[in-house]
Amino acid sequence: MKKVLSVLLAVALVSTLFVACGGGGTSPSTPSSGGTSTSTPASEPAGETTGGFKVASHNAVIEGNAYRAVYEDQMSEAVELAKADGLISEYNSFVANNDPALETQQIEQTINEGYDIIIVNPIAASGLDAVIDKAVEAGITYVNADCVYDSDKILNVVVNQDAWAKNASDFVIETLGEGGKVIQFKGIEGNSATEIRNARWTTDLEAAGVEIVKSVAHNWSDVESKQLMSEILASGLEFDGIINEEAANGIMDAIEEAGADYPGCITSSEEIAWIRRIADINKDELVCPFIVVENPPGIGATALAIALNIRQGNELDPAKMTGENAIYYDPQWIMTYDNMQEMLDSVADLPDSTSVSSYMTVEEAKAAYFK
Repeated sequence: MKKVLSVLLAVALVSTLFVACGGGGTSPSTPSSGGTSTSTPASEPAGETTGGFKVASHNAVIEGNAYRAVYEDQMSEAVELAKADGLISEYNSFVANNDPALETQQIEQTINEGYDIIIVNPIAASGLDAVIDKAVEAGITYVNADCVYDSDKILNVVVNQDAWAKNASDFVIETLGEGGKVIQFKGIEGNSATEIRNARWTTDLEAAGVEIVKSVAHNWSDVESKQLMSEILASGLEFDGIINEEAANGIMDAIEEAGADYPGCITSSEEIAWIRRIADINKDELVCPFIVVENPPGIGATALAIALNIRQGNELDPAKMTGENAIYYDPQWIMTYDNMQEMLDSVADLPDSTSVSSYMTVEEAKAAYFK
């Protein structure tokens, strides 16, 4: 697993789609030693190919969005690795700056210019049906990354937020046991990731006899999480642990400034500053059980690795997919007290301002999702 940095805020297709995306029914680029590639017409099957593909990445926004900035950086790193292996001959990145009309225009441009692979991290989960139809008709491998786009004509490659959440609920249940009481810190009410996580947590905790005594939303903000935790502590509410998504530093700020005891457990996400802080709290002995689970913006680079496999004619394994057109990537980087030093060493070179994020190489993706 390739591990790279990110900053704080991150199947089987229908049979006709496999024909459109694979080597048999499309026209992959001819390998080139230069920075460009040429394509045979989409109507002329080119047979099996091994590389030289022309790739475009479409990102909704970068400036002001740390998660998407890292998504972009990791995509670029993965592209350089694929270029070195002769899989990619040309790569261009397009950013729509949250302008749906510009996003559509940019995708149409890459379709018209004969790109072989298009990876899209969209502004929204709707509004692109027309360009998707055009891309599929042209024999382009179109992969939607990071959030699910409701279309049976493309492949979605997204982080498995249910698996992300289950790591946390399993840990809380194992640590506190039946009768435990927890405070739940959500991200943003109505956000798809938050809703998936909330559904997993409430279901699992209730079944295990762990009570959520209070649920609040901090909007993934350390400022808001600190304020909310301060109010909870001042209220005198009794609780044993905290189940949380993001913004753990704000929660801990409130606890330490109030001179309160550390909770019986706390869950969080992947910020390097938090990873080092919770490790330091437990450096001499375990005083605050914790789990850290990545939510990787590297999902874009993983989507690229999957697309490159499809383009080479490799066949997705239906048993490894969700539904007919989705791949859900399970988080790989997980730290608890038991493996604390090993995981600290793995991020030793990263600054506090970043977060961990992993992505799959082309070969790892092949082993994980293909026959």
